[in-house]
Amino acid sequence: MKNLLYLGALLICTSAIAQEKPKEVKEETEVKIVKVKDNDKTTEKKVKVITRETSTVELDDNDKNKVNQERVKSTIKVEKKVMVDDDNDDNYEFLTSETYFILGEEKYIFRPNARGFDMSYAKRNEESIKTTKALTSSNQGFYIVNGEINSGIGYFDSNENFTVEYYNKDTNMVEKKVYMRIE
Repeated sequence: MKNLLYLGALLICTSAIAQEKPKEVKEETEVKIVKVKDNDKTTEKKVKVITRETSTVELDDNDKNKVNQERVKSTIKVEKKVMVDDDNDDNYEFLTSETYFILGEEKYIFRPNARGFDMSYAKRNEESIKTTKALTSSNQGFYIVNGEINSGIGYFDSNENFTVEYYNKDTNMVEKKVYMRIE
């Protein structure tokens, strides 16, 4: 009976794992050596940048019963970690990380800071413009969002999307802006 319960639990877990949406993941690691000259002494520092792109594989609904189906553009989540080795050992010290989401030509960047995170917006392949700060509030899980475009209350929903609720003066309504997370 005990073995039968284990077998049942195993089958349920494997079928639950098999139901995940297909993902496309691309990871790239780049190491640069920077030489710094102080007076007569030259030291080498290694900078390691790990870039990981994740996107879901979505197919065109019009090709549903075809063998060769067209892919639909989906949002790309990019995580970039920068690490530095400045003490000549094998370990890298974590320096910074950022996460950004790309949808079409728009790019949203979330960078952690000491009091929450900064949110930036830019067109693809352009420099980002710092537009918003999300500061941790005294209510756990909520952020005070203060920016050039809108200000309000932000939170991560159950799907880990970041939602900002703000007051729109033009419509005299509370509106929501959702930054979608890629699985």
